[in-house]
Amino acid sequence: MMLTENEWCQAMFGRDNHKSFKEYIYECYEFGDSVKEISEVIGKSKSTVYRYLQEVMEKVRFPVLKEQIKTALKTEYFEFFIRNLSYSDICLIRRKFRLFGYNKESKIVNILNYFKDFSILGLYPEDLTKLKIKLAFRKRAKETHPDLNKKADKFGKEFQEVYRVYSELVKIYV
Repeated sequence: MMLTENEWCQAMFGRDNHKSFKEYIYECYEFGDSVKEISEVIGKSKSTVYRYLQEVMEKVRFPVLKEQIKTALKTEYFEFFIRNLSYSDICLIRRKFRLFGYNKESKIVNILNYFKDFSILGLYPEDLTKLKIKLAFRKRAKETHPDLNKKADKFGKEFQEVYRVYSELVKIYV
């Protein structure tokens, strides 16, 4: 017996109307139901259920992941953070930023390459302005300039990298 979306929601969760059908599917998936089981119960294909799950993950999980990425970009452990994400989070980042990759490692490499310049200045790619780039550059320049920091490399290789990233980002985000 196939259930309609409303009947299925009422049978599974009662009369809780604050969630959409897709959010109920996501909740079932989070509680351990397989995509195959969900698709059989609601009478939809597995690819449709996967699409529903992706839509809800983008709405529910991505804001949390975005804040974690912003925090990780400001530290030197960004690569460690990305490598320890779940596969679904890696796929979500890849989809959100329109990156490519056919397996987990290639997706991770593409994510790291995309965020490389942003991580040097500690910036998040969305909502960048020339002022934000300038302020981040000044902060990193004080940390890496050989004349201002005695612990920095006396040839200023790290500062040169910071300056290169700054000049590229300023050209893009005018």
